[in-house]
Amino acid sequence: MICNSLDLGSANAMLPKRDINGHKGTFGKVLLVCGSRNMVGCCVLATQGALRSGAGLVKLAFPDILYNSLTSRLTENLFLPLPTDERGFVDYTALQAVLDAADDADAVMVGCGLGTGFAPSLITTSLIEHCDKPLIIDADSLNCLSLCPAILKKAKGNILLTPHPGEMARLTSKTIDEIEKDRYNAVTEFCKEYNVSLLLKGHNTLICNLDATEVYVNTTGNTGLSKGGAGDLLSGIIAGLTPIFNGDLFRSAVLGAFVHGMSADILKNECSEYSILPSDCAASLGKVYSIIEKGVAD
Repeated sequence: MICNSLDLGSANAMLPKRDINGHKGTFGKVLLVCGSRNMVGCCVLATQGALRSGAGLVKLAFPDILYNSLTSRLTENLFLPLPTDERGFVDYTALQAVLDAADDADAVMVGCGLGTGFAPSLITTSLIEHCDKPLIIDADSLNCLSLCPAILKKAKGNILLTPHPGEMARLTSKTIDEIEKDRYNAVTEFCKEYNVSLLLKGHNTLICNLDATEVYVNTTGNTGLSKGGAGDLLSGIIAGLTPIFNGDLFRSAVLGAFVHGMSADILKNECSEYSILPSDCAASLGKVYSIIEKGVAD
C-alpha cells in the first residue's frame, strides 16, 4: 500500500494563494443542502466550515421550520428556506429550487442531517443526475445512495463521497469489520468502479481520487473529533475549499482533512481530547489557516 500524506510544508504549498484583486465572486459560491427538524446543528457547523475556508458566498438550503433557529446563529451566509414535510424533512416540492440553486453554485454539498426516505433520496439522486458542479455527498445522502449506488454511473459532474466506516459498509454491502480490515482496497475499488473520489473517515482518514491513481492518508487529528457534528464541519470545509481549487474535489478533500484534523490538534494543546467540541474546531479554523499560510508551527 503506497499513500501520500501532507505535512505543514506541503499543506502550505497546496493552499492556493489569495488573489490581491479578488472579490467574493473570485472565491466562489457554495450551496449546502442540510438539516431537518431534529438536525439543526449540522447546518451551523457545515456553514461555518465553508465560510472559514475561504468561500466568497455560502448559501444554506434547509427546511423552513428551522428559519428562526438558524438565522439567530448564522450571519454571514445566504439563506434558502425550503418547504418542510410532516416529518420535518425538506419536502419533495423543493426539488426544483435545489436544482436551480445548484446550477448557480460553484460547489454543492448535500446530506448533513437531511434525513432519509422519498424526498431526501429524490434530492440526492437528482443532484447526482442533473448537477454538473462538483458535488460532495455526505451523511444521510450516503444512506439514501446506498439503496442504489449504481446511480453514480449516471453522474453529470464530479463527485466526492465522505463516508464513515458504517456508511461505507452500507454503500458496499460489506460489514464494518470487512471495511476496517482493508480500508485501502475498499476505497480504491469503489473509486475505480464508480469513477468518484472518496474520503473514508476514521483514524488515518484515506482520500482517493476518481481513478484510484492517487491516495492520501491524513495524519492530523485525534479522538476529540469523535463527536457528532465533526463530519458536518469537515464537509463544510471541503465545500468551502472546492471553488478555490477550481472544482478539484480530491485536492479540496486532502487539504480539508488536514485542516480539520489540525484544528483538533491545536485544541489538544489547550484542553483535553475529552472536551473538544466541533464548534471549538470551527472557531479554531482561522488559526489553522494562519499556521498553514506561514508554513511553520506557532
